[in-house]
Amino acid sequence: MVKRIFRYIAVGLVVASLILLWLLLRRPSMPTAEASAEAAKSFDEKMARLAQAQEQQVPGEIRLTEVEINSKIQEGLKNNPPPAGAVTLKGAVVHLEGDKLRTMLTVNVKGIELVVTVGGTLDFSQHTVRLIPSEVRLGSLPVPASLMKDRIDMQMQVPASVAAMRIENGELVVQAQ
Repeated sequence: MVKRIFRYIAVGLVVASLILLWLLLRRPSMPTAEASAEAAKSFDEKMARLAQAQEQQVPGEIRLTEVEINSKIQEGLKNNPPPAGAVTLKGAVVHLEGDKLRTMLTVNVKGIELVVTVGGTLDFSQHTVRLIPSEVRLGSLPVPASLMKDRIDMQMQVPASVAAMRIENGELVVQAQ
């Protein structure tokens, strides 16, 4: 009787492990990111306009679309391949919706491709923009964002001339002083 119970427990653990592995390796659905050389060029032109406004010491504002951001990311990944290592970034897609941002990172972990999805809102303070996660997924497996808040630290320093950065109506708005 005890052997039978242990056998059922072992079979249950194997099945649960296989389901967990399937969820981890399954690619979540997300709109594909459009990317083009023209959109990457538009990104650069808008950033140059912002820098020019700063040089003239006048306030400036630019609005970057999802396509422009993704094009610049793809251009950066293409021109700067990641170094070989245990974990390498293979791809990144940004999706802007309303005032929220969702990013899907494809990473290679020792030969296994894994998709990490992090969604949330932007917090801008003291010349640092930080993603406050409200959604985290490893593959298709949802992970409670509260467990990952201390582990996921997606932040970036921005120049002192940047006065504000936010997502508004599906666009990234950058304001300079």
